[in-house]
Amino acid sequence: MKKTKNKLWVTLFVILMLISTTCFAASVSSTDATLTLVENNVCTIQVTDFVQFEKSLLAFDKTNKEFTIQLAIANTAEEVFPEPTEIFLVIDNSLSMDDEISPNVTRLAAVTNSAKTLASQLLENENVDLGVISFSTGDEEGTITDAHLLLAPSHDVEAVTDSIDSIASGELGPRTNIDAGLTLANQNFSEDCQSKYIVLLTDGVPNTAVGGPTQTYSGQTATKTKATLQNINAQGVHIFSLMTGVVDVEEPSTNISYKTLAEEIFGTPEEPTVGKFYYITDNEIEQTVSETILADITNVADSTIHDLDIYDYFPQEIIDNFDFSYVTSPNLGTVSAEINLEDRYIVWHIDALAPGQNGFLAYKFSLKSTINSEIDGQTLPTNEKVEITSEDITTEDGSHTVSSTVSPQVQVNLPEETPAPTPTNTVDNTVANTVIPQTGTSNFPIVFIGMVAIVAIIIGVRFYQLRKNVK
Repeated sequence: MKKTKNKLWVTLFVILMLISTTCFAASVSSTDATLTLVENNVCTIQVTDFVQFEKSLLAFDKTNKEFTIQLAIANTAEEVFPEPTEIFLVIDNSLSMDDEISPNVTRLAAVTNSAKTLASQLLENENVDLGVISFSTGDEEGTITDAHLLLAPSHDVEAVTDSIDSIASGELGPRTNIDAGLTLANQNFSEDCQSKYIVLLTDGVPNTAVGGPTQTYSGQTATKTKATLQNINAQGVHIFSLMTGVVDVEEPSTNISYKTLAEEIFGTPEEPTVGKFYYITDNEIEQTVSETILADITNVADSTIHDLDIYDYFPQEIIDNFDFSYVTSPNLGTVSAEINLEDRYIVWHIDALAPGQNGFLAYKFSLKSTINSEIDGQTLPTNEKVEITSEDITTEDGSHTVSSTVSPQVQVNLPEETPAPTPTNTVDNTVANTVIPQTGTSNFPIVFIGMVAIVAIIIGVRFYQLRKNVK
């Protein structure tokens, strides 16, 4: 019985404490409250060697009791094509390109369609101009006229697209003079351009060269074509050579496989003669031209961070006592429309942050008209932590997450209560002349006494029941 009584007294004490805590944590008006900036901390996170995040105070308005925070992230890797750049697409239009590689799709259609995709992506860079050249053989086979300049370097997307389309719809030549296509491209770069590229797209081993014998493989044709590649490369031109649809069977006149003949000139993908060499099948054309070659030319694969999620967590005191709103929408990616109240965060998602790109957004916290009196005089961090995640982030623990708890800090102060003046007459002070002023928004004494009475009744009933059971 004694143990039971002790438990009941403990229970009563806990209940009374909860009641008093609840009653004292009153909501009050913030009309006369002040908002002060305590510490203007800047949160910086080194996400990778070349990506940096910063969370900082953008503005603090003491009068309106609000503050604005900016989130910013930057990829400081060297920008793609930082100087004027010219790129020539040198495209094979020999008869073999007309072979059907899938129902109603020729090899030439697959190559030119992929080339247009590559061109549109490259021209997104303001410093890039594209030129277009076709090659095969014509009336003067074995001369520079086997290649045709369809467009000098231009930044006009429509002009580039039309030039590539003209190859698909134009006349095809009988043989393949890669030497003429490479030479003509090199002759048409601007004299003052320092950044030059050639993208060669072909389906055949050359069987003629400029000034060389015609209709022959290997030998002088191979020697001259390889020398042209090496000479152009030595002049500082970056060369990307793609060969597709070349089967590994013997060429009848030489008894050497087409693959071996190609390797005499271009080397292998692992050890190319110059630049990059892609030896692929026809079903790899689209991905190789529009994705792989693009990544290799721009050289941003290792410098771009993908699927970036930035989680900004807020303390409960900030959420409860401040209204949240966005000031600036993100210039990159998307952000939560509002705070996730269960986990207390917003998340900013960026699909890809490339070299030279910067992302930012800003939001504002404004003190609510009614606040919790418990925050009076407390130093409040404006956020709990920032977490940044991406599979491209390398951490020692393997979590792919970096974080920081640093943030600006503010303080809310409520006005001190002014004590009532001491009366100077002998009026009976036991009777008030007017209604006694109350603090907070609730009648605390009445509520408190009432709740204590209810608890006392509950305890009394319980005592009665226990005593009855003992008897």
